[in-house]
Amino acid sequence: MARSAFTPTPLFAPASDTLTARVSEWSRLKVRHAKYGDSRTVLNGSTHDLSLLDIRAITLAAGQSLPEGSSGNTPTPPGGTDELLIIREGRISITIKDSLKVLGPGGVGLFPAGERPMLTNTGTSPLTFYLFRMQSRSPENRQRAREAGGSFLIDWPQMVMKPTAKGEGRQIFSRPVAWLEKIDMHATTLNPGEVSHPPHIHRAEEIILLRSGHVQMHIGDQYYKAAGGDLVFLPSGVPHALENRSKQRCEYFALQWQP
Repeated sequence: MARSAFTPTPLFAPASDTLTARVSEWSRLKVRHAKYGDSRTVLNGSTHDLSLLDIRAITLAAGQSLPEGSSGNTPTPPGGTDELLIIREGRISITIKDSLKVLGPGGVGLFPAGERPMLTNTGTSPLTFYLFRMQSRSPENRQRAREAGGSFLIDWPQMVMKPTAKGEGRQIFSRPVAWLEKIDMHATTLNPGEVSHPPHIHRAEEIILLRSGHVQMHIGDQYYKAAGGDLVFLPSGVPHALENRSKQRCEYFALQWQP
């Protein structure tokens, strides 16, 4: 049984892509220590649609804030980046435009370029969250992001749950940001023995972030194990499916975008 990265032949990928299909396993991520806490590089490179896809897992000690520019060693490119935040554990206080909101595990924040938030662990235990930074190969459009409502914050209990034949679904957002014409995110709860859908391909690139459980990712012509905390990157045109062969439910976020 394969475990991590492999290199299938994407149908749409140009030679400039640096990221191939892979499972980034939480247990294998290298920890870098900093004054404010820890940082793990989950994924960093370029794709068919993105000139930058940088994903870090940040752990803030109790009472600490994330310093400006401390999302990793990758400098912010000209024009800034759209940012997505997903809480793994703990509670985070987010201050943006003189407003404050607290998110717990499973909470999500979306921030168009130019709307960088202040992130603080106001709790008494460590806080860990994933921080995505994205820049498209297409020109940015901050006016489009403002017209869509700018930043978006939602806690897990606020997400509307709809029962499905295979478990549960939560549509989180589908909206434009500065660098992307549309970014779409939902969460799925999959019952034991169920398959998300038959193996298929699509033009959009996709990220799967496992919140809990153990699954088998069908990628290309192989299967790869993934568990809570692991992240799966699926390039454009790579056949894939997610199977829950365990005896417990699994939960995962799914993210796609349109440049």
